[in-house]
Amino acid sequence: MIILIALYTASVFSLNGLGEDMSVFRSPFTNIGKSTIISIRMKPEFTILNQGSDFRGIFWTHPFQFSLTAPVGKGFAIGFGNLERFDQSFDVYFQEDALNIYLDGDGGVDELYGCVAKVFPAGEVALRGSYLFGNAAEIWQYTMSGYQLIDTFDYSYEGKVLNIGLRVMFFSASFELGDMTVETPSTDTSITLPSRLSLGLTHDMFGGRANLVFERSFWPEHDDYQDCNRLKLGFFKKRTGISYHFNPWYMRGITEHGITFDYHLPLMRGAGTVALQLECLLRHKDDLYEWSISPGIRLTIRELFARRRK
Repeated sequence: MIILIALYTASVFSLNGLGEDMSVFRSPFTNIGKSTIISIRMKPEFTILNQGSDFRGIFWTHPFQFSLTAPVGKGFAIGFGNLERFDQSFDVYFQEDALNIYLDGDGGVDELYGCVAKVFPAGEVALRGSYLFGNAAEIWQYTMSGYQLIDTFDYSYEGKVLNIGLRVMFFSASFELGDMTVETPSTDTSITLPSRLSLGLTHDMFGGRANLVFERSFWPEHDDYQDCNRLKLGFFKKRTGISYHFNPWYMRGITEHGITFDYHLPLMRGAGTVALQLECLLRHKDDLYEWSISPGIRLTIRELFARRRK
């Protein structure tokens, strides 16, 4: 067995398929009060592999995420931003006897969204629509006994997603559906993305707040991917938070366990917060284990355009 540290473009499990779904446990809710909120996030990723093969990779940080949410009067709020939907980047080297295989992938699917919400004292009703787009390229290089064979694959993506949700007091529910077109130089394929039902519970306890989220993703008809049940449990008190999640991937046989730590630093005069995050993941399929460490930072600014009342 070989244990080595590598800097990856993404998870090695992103190879062959939709890749890593970066949208799990997201909700359409704005969670806004009476002030405008701007949020910017950066998240690199470091990976450790344990398997009887040789892998290598390059440094990668997930794209910057930006969002703006603002109240517009009479209990309504609007927002927009960008997200990463599917990550399909990888950089893998494999050697067995005289055969050398190098697999290089770059790209994925990004998401631009807009949302509107009706906020009331006990919760909110939210609607979010998203436009999906992106490109991915793969190079498969085989070398054996001085001979070399190279295959290249190019993909283009375009799609849409609709998400609607209701949050009342300690309970929340949301439902998402969408579709996407995958284009190659020779074919066009339309994919109905998995529908997703999310149910959440929150409860104040021990001077903090506990939350539980259950997700059920199900494909209409697709033999290559599996339906998934996901679970996330978290607790936040004052400036500190911790959460655990269980996330089976759509690609069969891949499971992921994760623990996330959060610490929030307030900015001067209540202008916002700087959130420091450390996410530790364990992914597993057959005899391949992948440990991922993702430090992140999120800057949230409040009332940038609003005037404070004295």
